[in-house]
Amino acid sequence: MAFQGVGPSRSAGEVAPADAARLLIAFLWIILLGFVVYLAVETWVDPPAFRRYLLQAAVAAGIIGALMLAARRGHVRVAGIVCIVCAWAFYTANAYTGGGIRGSASIGFLVSILAAGLLVGRVAAAVTAAASILVGLLLVLLEKQGRLPPSAVANSPLDFWANFSLFCGATVALQVLAGRILRASEERYRLLVARARDAIFTLTPEGALSSVNPAFATITGWGTEASIGRPFADILATAEDARTWAAFLAAPDAQQKHSFELSVRKPDGGTVALDVNLAVSRDSSPATLGIARDVTERREQEKQRARLEAQLRQSQKMEAIGTLAGGIAHDFNNVLTAIIGHAQLLQDDSPRGSKARESSSEILKAGERARDVVRQLLTFARSNVHERQVTRLQSVVREAFQLMRASVPTSIEMDMKVDAAASAVLADPTQMHQVIVNLVANAAGAMRERGGRLTVLLDSLVVPETSADMAPPVPPGRYVRLAVSDTGHGMEAPVLERIFEPFFTTKPEGEGTGLGLAVVHSIIQDHEGFITVKSQPGAGTTVDVLLRALEGEQAPASARPQDILSRGRGERLLIIDDEPAIGRVLAQHLERLGYRVTTSTDPEEALEVLTEDPTEFDLAITDLQMPRMDGVQLAARLAAVRPSLPVVLITGNRMSVPASVMRAAGVRAVVDKPFQIRELSQAVRAALDGDLPEVPLPGAAEAGRTLPKP
Repeated sequence: MAFQGVGPSRSAGEVAPADAARLLIAFLWIILLGFVVYLAVETWVDPPAFRRYLLQAAVAAGIIGALMLAARRGHVRVAGIVCIVCAWAFYTANAYTGGGIRGSASIGFLVSILAAGLLVGRVAAAVTAAASILVGLLLVLLEKQGRLPPSAVANSPLDFWANFSLFCGATVALQVLAGRILRASEERYRLLVARARDAIFTLTPEGALSSVNPAFATITGWGTEASIGRPFADILATAEDARTWAAFLAAPDAQQKHSFELSVRKPDGGTVALDVNLAVSRDSSPATLGIARDVTERREQEKQRARLEAQLRQSQKMEAIGTLAGGIAHDFNNVLTAIIGHAQLLQDDSPRGSKARESSSEILKAGERARDVVRQLLTFARSNVHERQVTRLQSVVREAFQLMRASVPTSIEMDMKVDAAASAVLADPTQMHQVIVNLVANAAGAMRERGGRLTVLLDSLVVPETSADMAPPVPPGRYVRLAVSDTGHGMEAPVLERIFEPFFTTKPEGEGTGLGLAVVHSIIQDHEGFITVKSQPGAGTTVDVLLRALEGEQAPASARPQDILSRGRGERLLIIDDEPAIGRVLAQHLERLGYRVTTSTDPEEALEVLTEDPTEFDLAITDLQMPRMDGVQLAARLAAVRPSLPVVLITGNRMSVPASVMRAAGVRAVVDKPFQIRELSQAVRAALDGDLPEVPLPGAAEAGRTLPKP
């Protein structure tokens, strides 16, 4: 491939230093040869002047030798300037003593000008020419005035022919040598361009490709034949790139370099990102030289880094919001426990059909809704500890599907596809139920206005290798896939990027909390699973949840708690909670269920009384977070006094204490705040029925003492 460079042609002074040195040394040899010929001819013409000519030749040979030595040692430019100055001075002296600038002197000046341009550069040639013209004019004036010395040797035809032949030979030799050096330099330039790893190309003023190097074809896929004559704009990939290129062609500035990134369309349909640098030439053959580097990999790395930075910011934001939400939720639990408890008391005390009973029912509904929001906040904040177990999701999916069917509008067609052979997973059934409910509710909300089709799918999925089209990528392995899809309005990319942010919602005010998908995302992360969302405006949305499949595991049958109140048989209960309102409302409920209840707000006082008489109470109910002593510490010290005493722990935050520590401290059951009295009554009854036979400890105090009620 022939690659043509752009820009002005090179002079010998612009070639590589080694080439300039060879050119100067060759010129010096030609001058030395000229002096030998000059000495022979002039001696033949004027034998008596042999000694004078020999002296001139010896001086010239000494100067030429010194200049050759300087050129070989790298002082090329200095040696070239000295050479031109000496040659010019010699021709000037020759003209002065030879009768003027006619004859050989005029040819000598011309050779000096030519040599100055070849050896040093254009400026040196111009200076030499100007000096020669001035000296020539001066010699003409001196000749007119008869002030020139008599010519030592007449300008005979033989003398003129010898000088003319010598100077012609010198000129031809210089041109031939300069041409060879220039061609060698051009060849090195061509090899450099051909072997370059970057794409190098030239453009016509109209923006068409006029030449390309092999790397251009390798990087872009456009070969030489397909490229030459093709407008560069034809291979640009995007409209934005085309606008950038059009702006450059409209006003190219030859005084500055142009640099920008462009995407080029390959012949096979792919794209490559190029960092393009352009230099515009405005000489006799205007053109543009371009160098392009493939930055596709770098651009992908930058995009990946930007995605990772965005994920990090999102993670930090969600962590901060989660910490705030968790702190608020924990305090709110105590308030809700008191509200729900008193609302249940009001409902029990109100006649059926009364306004008070109706109002209490509304309070309970609002309290339960607030409880659900708090639990979602706690789940998002990862402040709830859920024990994962071997679970088959088929029953969980069916139960959640039936539950949601009643609340989904009839304009939405619901379909469930459950693979009975899908493997078990290690998961918390309650949280998986919450995931399904939230996903179905979100999908139904997208079709509420126009209706559509909602599909819940449970099956097995094998990922053979890391899936590049999922974010985050899914490692290879066997998974159980839970997919919820809808035919709703879909989502734009900006909305899709924020769907897992807490409190972000596209629903009208009052119709959504913005926590549904954030909670789902948090639960799946806690289960070390993966969640992906695919959505297009007008084409619906599909949410895929992937959980690791277990091999050879069978899920135990789950038993749903009965929706009944478990009553007491006169057992004595001790309630310890630093919130007096919670102690009072729990005492009223449990007393109505047949228990004898004593409350305390001070765990140390409760421990002191139980130490005096370990048989005073049949069961202790304690809050987890209390000043000076938490519920687990209290349970451990109660167990030290009476190992058989069952302890029920009520808490709004299990995260701070592992389940194994609570069991070791003697905790028989844990009830999460806020709760309905049914849940607490069942936990108390189960703990009492599973209690060990009471064995009085030595030194126990008399029975019958109670703590004062707050």
